[in-house]
Amino acid sequence: MAKNAKLVLAEKDGTNKKRELWVSSDMNIQILEKQDLQRRKAQHQGVRDLLEKVFLPAGYPKTVTPASLLASRAVLEGIGVGDSSATATQAMLLSVLRDAFGRIATIVGAYYLGTSLISEAKTYRILADVLNDLGVVIDVLAPVLNTLFFPGAIEVGLCTSAALKALCGIVAGGSKTAITLHFATPVSGLGDLGDLNAKDSSKETVLALMGMLLGSLIVPLITSMWATYASLFILVGLHLIINYYGVRGVALRQLNKQRAAIAWLHYKTNKKAPTPQQVAEQEYLFDQPGIIRDLSTHRIIGQYHMGSAPLDVLRGPFLSSSFLQIFESQKYLLCFQTDPVDAIRRPDQYPIIHVCFREDFTPEDQTMGWIHAVEICRLITSRGSSAIADFEALLQLIASTLRSISSTSVLSEFQEELKRAGWNTSESHVMSGSGPKALLVTAALAEEQRNETRKC
Repeated sequence: MAKNAKLVLAEKDGTNKKRELWVSSDMNIQILEKQDLQRRKAQHQGVRDLLEKVFLPAGYPKTVTPASLLASRAVLEGIGVGDSSATATQAMLLSVLRDAFGRIATIVGAYYLGTSLISEAKTYRILADVLNDLGVVIDVLAPVLNTLFFPGAIEVGLCTSAALKALCGIVAGGSKTAITLHFATPVSGLGDLGDLNAKDSSKETVLALMGMLLGSLIVPLITSMWATYASLFILVGLHLIINYYGVRGVALRQLNKQRAAIAWLHYKTNKKAPTPQQVAEQEYLFDQPGIIRDLSTHRIIGQYHMGSAPLDVLRGPFLSSSFLQIFESQKYLLCFQTDPVDAIRRPDQYPIIHVCFREDFTPEDQTMGWIHAVEICRLITSRGSSAIADFEALLQLIASTLRSISSTSVLSEFQEELKRAGWNTSESHVMSGSGPKALLVTAALAEEQRNETRKC
C-alpha cells in the first residue's frame, strides 16, 4: 500500500470481518481485509466460516433465539424391477447414489436460497411445483433414457430427479411458512397458527389418499408407453396451471421489493396507497427481485438492491466528496451500478441502484432508502435524458429527491395510507435475509478533498 494513501471507506459484516478502501494520491484503489490476531492464527477459520454459512442461518447467532404412482412405477422399472438382467447390488448402489444427490442438493439449496424464501414466498412456492413436476417427468422417462441417449443416462436422470425433488422440499418448506403465517394472521381478529397447520396437514392427507385411490384405478389401465406419457403431461399441465392461479391469487400484506415499488408508484400517481389485492394483480411471479416496472406500460424502469456491501459498489465518482456529502447526515447512501446516463439512452438498459446502510440504521432509514431508489427511477423515466445529462445533474437529482422524501410528513402519510389499505407495516421483507451484507462504519474524506470542496 502506498505511503500517501488515505482511508476513504470502511465496512464490517455480520461476523465483524472488516474491510477498508484506501485511495492513493494517483487515485489507485486498494481494498484491505482486517482480521484480528486470533483469526489469523486459526488456519481452519476459512473452513469454519464456510460451514457456518452453509449450515447456520444468516447472521447467526444474532438472528436466532438462545434456547405420485406413475413416477413410482417408472422409477422401479428404472432401477431394474422386472428386468431379469438387473442385480440387487446395482439397485442398491443406484438407490444410495440418488439419496446422496438429494441430500447434497438439500445442503446447497439451503445455503443459496435460505435467506430469500420468505421475501419471495410466492415465487418460490410456484417454483417448488415446477421443480417437483420436472423431477416426476424425469422419473417417468427413466426407463427409456438408456435406449435414447448414452449408456448410464438413466443413472444421471434419476440422480437429477432426486436433486430437483430435494430442492423442491427446501423452497416449498420455506415459502409455505410465509404463506401459512399470512393466512394465520387476519386483518381483524386473531388466528391460530398451530391449528391452521394441523388442519392443512389433515387436508393434505385426505388429498394424498384420494390421489392414491384414483391412481390405483387408473394405473392398471395405462399400459402403453404413449398412454403413460399422455397422462403424465396432462396431469402435470393441470397441476401447474391450478397452482399458478392459486399462488397468484394470494395477496400477501408484507412488502417485499416488488410490492414496495408497486405501492409507492401507485401512491405517487393516485395519492392513495393500493390494497394488497390490487398489488397482487400487478405482481410478476418470475421477475428478478428489485425490478421496478412502469404501472401503465409494464416496462422496466430500474432495479434496486437493498443492503449491498459499500466497498463492492462505491466506485469512481461515487467516492467523491460532492456525492458523499449528500448523505452525510443520513444512515444510508445509494449509488448506481451502471452509468445512468448511458442506461437511459439505450432502450435495453436501465439504472441499477444499490442502497447501503451505516451502523445503527433504523427501519425508517430502510424505508427511506428504498423509497429514494424507486423515486429516482420514477423521475428519470418521467423527465427523460434531461434529468441526468451529466454527473452534476445526477447529483442534483439525488439531492433534490432526498430533500423531498426527508420530510417526516411524507413517510408518515405514506405509512398511514398503507395501514388504511390493509398492509402490515410493522413487518417488511424489502431487505432479504437478516440484514445488510455489510455496514458502512467510516466514510472519511481526504483533507485535500474537503478543502477543494470548501473553495468551490
